[in-house]
Amino acid sequence: MGIKTASPMFEESGQHLSQERSWDFFKDSSPGHIKFLELFVQNDPSNMVLKRVLIKAYVSYAFAVHETLALDAKLALTEDLSSHREALIHYTKALDYGVDYLGKKGISRKNLLTLDDDKLMKKLKRETSTDDLQGILSTAQAWGSLIQLQKENTKLASQISRVKILFDYVCDQDPTIEDGACDLFYAQHSSQSKDLYLKAIAKYPKHLLVRVNYLQFVALPSFDQEEYDKQALILKDELLKWENLNRDNLESTSSYKGQEMLNLSNAVAKKRFEFMENHKSKIF
Repeated sequence: MGIKTASPMFEESGQHLSQERSWDFFKDSSPGHIKFLELFVQNDPSNMVLKRVLIKAYVSYAFAVHETLALDAKLALTEDLSSHREALIHYTKALDYGVDYLGKKGISRKNLLTLDDDKLMKKLKRETSTDDLQGILSTAQAWGSLIQLQKENTKLASQISRVKILFDYVCDQDPTIEDGACDLFYAQHSSQSKDLYLKAIAKYPKHLLVRVNYLQFVALPSFDQEEYDKQALILKDELLKWENLNRDNLESTSSYKGQEMLNLSNAVAKKRFEFMENHKSKIF
């Protein structure tokens, strides 16, 4: 009863984690937070609120920390795959919990893999509600990230269309969920990635991870130094504005005031951009 009573508080506190400005603090504090949540879920496995908070926590940790460190190793041209493996481990945990979550809503693993697009969409609409959007989104993010990180696994890669159905369901109902998560997914998995990323940058100018993702998935793979340098100048300027720590009048005067929900995304953007700048000479 105590866990059930406290569940909404955990969901609300999870939302506030996105306001964390320090990548290092998030990296160090997340494991304890996640294990604490997991213990509650194991003691109350039917608690859907806590379960979707836990799925999001694992996805956020894998993406913000281990995918970021894996990018550093990749750009440094090292053979160190430890962070890559850690990302896979945590995304897999998130996906396992996500499949269990959907199963309890009446959508089985078999449904996810074998129903045709229309039938799966109809089942999602019939069996779930707006309360489930975050859980479905986090599950889709874990699934899609596992595919992205294991492109050599052709059987897994063939499931990207199923991931898209989950995103379509969520994004049709809430296009701005998680401040651009939909735009980032569609940009990354489109033949028109460059155009979609540029539109997303214009749509979310304070969401600096959108611009960094554009560098990571468009400019760097195409070795487009001119475009990289152009975006890098903008990023350096925007990161200075976002990091503004001046409090001479005892309040923030940053142009990013009011955009605190983007803090963690921008902290990830800062760390990834630092890695790109550190290894720029090896890329171009």
